[in-house]
Amino acid sequence: MTAPIAVPEPGWEPVVPFPSPEGTFLADGDRVRIAYYRKPGDATLFAKAWFGRGTAGPPGHVHGGAMAATLDEAMGAAAWMNDHRCVAATIKITFVAMLPIETETIVEARIDRVEGRKIHLRSTLTHLDGRVIAEGTGLFIVLRDEVLRRTYVEPV
Repeated sequence: MTAPIAVPEPGWEPVVPFPSPEGTFLADGDRVRIAYYRKPGDATLFAKAWFGRGTAGPPGHVHGGAMAATLDEAMGAAAWMNDHRCVAATIKITFVAMLPIETETIVEARIDRVEGRKIHLRSTLTHLDGRVIAEGTGLFIVLRDEVLRRTYVEPV
């Protein structure tokens, strides 16, 4: 089956949350395909994510690691979209239900609170009808300016 083209929900506008010209590491053939959105004036990040055969875990279902990676990236994207240049320090994922392969889902990620360089985030992965599949929380740390310059300017 070919991945469906992500159609945004009413009021969503496309957003590119990361500075990398390569985009998201999840946009890969038969694995995860993800498109990010936001509502004007809203700090919440939304996404449509499709999980292909390359994410297989339990027979016929998506591997928990693929769902965790999706929630992790969405939390980071929500932070970056809101001008917090950070990386994950810790993430916690709670799996609520199994997700069948080749399913399109909705991802939502938002900042809970900011404490200096610490950014606390929450995320959810749901079926299109709103049933929760997995939830995530994360602590992200804002990168210092010298690290940002070295990371995004100097060659590796």
